[in-house]
Amino acid sequence: MVDADASLASTIGALTVAFVLVTLVAGTLLGFNWTQAVLLGGFAGVVAVASAWLTDRRAGGD
Repeated sequence: MVDADASLASTIGALTVAFVLVTLVAGTLLGFNWTQAVLLGGFAGVVAVASAWLTDRRAGGD
């Protein structure tokens, strides 16, 4: 059960970090409006979660 919790925590962490970083960079440094920045951040979060899930499966965690 500990491995499942760690996997969930790392997945949520990947989602949060990707969303926040991409949203802030797109909104402030790249000049996107905030609606576009949030959409880009959401897309980056989905990609981060998919990547974490695939990495866990390939490592034999499934």
